[in-house]
Amino acid sequence: MVRRSPHNYNELLRYVDLRYPADSGVNISSAPGEGPRIVFQPSVFSVPAEPPDPNLLSAMMPFGASFQRAHQAIVTAAHVNGMICQRADDIWMHSTVMQDVFSLLFRSFIVVCDFTGKNPNVFYEAGIAHALGKHVIPITQSADDIPFDLRHHRYLHYLNNGEGLDRLRAELTTRIGHLLLQRR
Repeated sequence: MVRRSPHNYNELLRYVDLRYPADSGVNISSAPGEGPRIVFQPSVFSVPAEPPDPNLLSAMMPFGASFQRAHQAIVTAAHVNGMICQRADDIWMHSTVMQDVFSLLFRSFIVVCDFTGKNPNVFYEAGIAHALGKHVIPITQSADDIPFDLRHHRYLHYLNNGEGLDRLRAELTTRIGHLLLQRR
């Protein structure tokens, strides 16, 4: 039997429901899904054996010394909310860094992305987190570092000084607490 491609949206939804029943696969999104769902198998990354952890927050940011205090603010905000914060340099499970990053994003409930400096890796990681249905909290030291196609998302602006980092920690603590109320 030859399967034909669906021609319209409703036909596509029926096709997905028939080909991939609701009980197929694992839902790893941090928020409950509304509307149609998609099912996919990554071809570049391996799906980790560990399930998502509702108490894991990941920090996607440059590793430079100038980001150390911002990283500490993220770690503190996570801990205040009873979460563990990890960054890619905290783990070494695979021979490739990006597999570790994908695994961390896959397992995380919340992903904090620091767009300061327009780091391409952070944009890539934010895209993966969005595709996986994770809660993403964008932060930046400069609004100009948020590109047009991400500006519709709310973000936390911070200054990299004592007062600015205290404010970032407080705002992240509040935002994380709000998102935790959505855990299943």
